[in-house]
Amino acid sequence: MGFMAHISDIPPSQNTCVEISSLQQDQAIIRGQQASGNALRQHRWELYKKKTKEPVMIFYDADNPTPNVMPVRMFLHERGGLDVETRVVRLAALENRMREYRKTVNARGEVPALRSKDGHVVTESIAICEYLDEVASGGRSLVGETAGERATVRMWTRRVDLEIAQPVVAWWRGSADAEDLYMGFRTLAPEGQRYHRLLADQGMNRLNEEIEGRDYICGDRMMLADIILFSCMFTMSFTGSWINNPNRIHLAAWFARMHSSASARAALESVADST
Repeated sequence: MGFMAHISDIPPSQNTCVEISSLQQDQAIIRGQQASGNALRQHRWELYKKKTKEPVMIFYDADNPTPNVMPVRMFLHERGGLDVETRVVRLAALENRMREYRKTVNARGEVPALRSKDGHVVTESIAICEYLDEVASGGRSLVGETAGERATVRMWTRRVDLEIAQPVVAWWRGSADAEDLYMGFRTLAPEGQRYHRLLADQGMNRLNEEIEGRDYICGDRMMLADIILFSCMFTMSFTGSWINNPNRIHLAAWFARMHSSASARAALESVADST
């Protein structure tokens, strides 16, 4: 009786083995070419995305907390709805005084600065924060939703900046530390230290009475005025212990509330990350 042999039972000839081996090599080459082609296409796609990526705002930050950069950091975290790229300027290395920075970012050699999507550069903390508030695509305004709210926030922002923040900074600029930092970039007045401290104390004493019964300077939630004042008091208290006077009980409670906020913690963490 005849029988049908299974193909696997037939021993392959030498030529058959060579053909199979050659086929496997060809398949391997094809797979390699396909993988290489996929990688090339992916690489080209990534390059295309970079070229066509929508411009983003650029925030020129500092490598340590200062009363000027801290408000913008905190505002970015509290405001929401903002897509901003951060570039750290190393103050200790005087990068802000270098020709490239002064030519392309801020001719005054100061931080912070914000470059808008269209390339326009905005400087000064309050101006930057107001600009960010207007261009945000989500979150909640920290300058005010109505004309009345905006007027109130700007009124208090002006007061805390003029009556407290500026005198505190002017007091510090009368110190030897300030002389070493500015090195001729700013005219300093050491003889004015006592006067500026008196002005700042007067402003804080007045504000302590005015915010009694309120959680925040403008009412029941954090606004731009709170961020400006907290940033100044927090950063400058390292050199002036007199700034956070516990006898100003309402202001001390406000400061503790601000210090424990999520936006303050995030801003301080970003300071640590940049050092």
